[in-house]
Amino acid sequence: MVDLFFLKTFVSAARSKSFKTAAERNFITQPAVSQQMRALEKKLGGKLFQRQGKNIVLTSAGEILLPYAENILHQYKEAQSRIQKMESHYIGTIRTATIYSIGLYDLQPLVRRYLSKHPQVTIQLEYNQSRRIYEMVQNQRIDFGFVAYPKEMPGVQSTVFHNHKLVCVQSPHKRVFSKKTITLKDLNEQPYITFSAKVPTGKAIDNFLKTKNINPHYIQDYENIETLKSAVLIGMGFSIVPKATIQHELKNGDLEIVNVKKMDIERPLAVLMAKDKVLTKAMKGFLSLITKKSI
Repeated sequence: MVDLFFLKTFVSAARSKSFKTAAERNFITQPAVSQQMRALEKKLGGKLFQRQGKNIVLTSAGEILLPYAENILHQYKEAQSRIQKMESHYIGTIRTATIYSIGLYDLQPLVRRYLSKHPQVTIQLEYNQSRRIYEMVQNQRIDFGFVAYPKEMPGVQSTVFHNHKLVCVQSPHKRVFSKKTITLKDLNEQPYITFSAKVPTGKAIDNFLKTKNINPHYIQDYENIETLKSAVLIGMGFSIVPKATIQHELKNGDLEIVNVKKMDIERPLAVLMAKDKVLTKAMKGFLSLITKKSI
């Protein structure tokens, strides 16, 4: 009989293409991973991995095993979840994936609060792009996903739990605008640092400016909020960002808000989950905290 833990290690190694990463994810040593894989290969009668440069890749036998292994682990996880739900205990693991800004500025304090109340629960937090997060929810590789500007996707349900106010910011040491309050037209032709159009927030801001016939001078676009803020900090131009992401810089006087008349843009944040997701008591409690309901 094949050990479930060996299958879990196999899937980790297959997905990460690294025995080292598989060891870290499963809290075992790298030699232990190699030993488990040799035992699994002996049990199944076929080589599962082969070297490709610095990485490992699946053999044909490994490719055959992977979907079966994932299905077995998924079935076991569901059985475990149902038992935990029946037992009504706050235990187990909650797997989450989030875009960077939500994870850093919204999720972290909530996770700390939840874990202080339920220390027997483990919350795995992974940072990824929105597109990948939807896929991970659909495939139930995670329990909850966190994105901005949620969209409809097959098999995925979303709940908006917060709205970020978007504000215009600049460096107080190298101002683009001398006035504290301006109009939307004042943004025209001014140096603008923006989110990439690949990012839902960037796409939403671009659409807003286009509907208002506003054309700033695009200097650079970024996918990461921290990189974007760095560009504004050194005076490359102004930007439009979620106010929640610049509290530290405002407090330290590194950035300042410029009030723009009739610029009312909100950024909805949503938690995603599979429509047929079986929730444990721990997951229900976490979801309730996120959506501002009592736990």
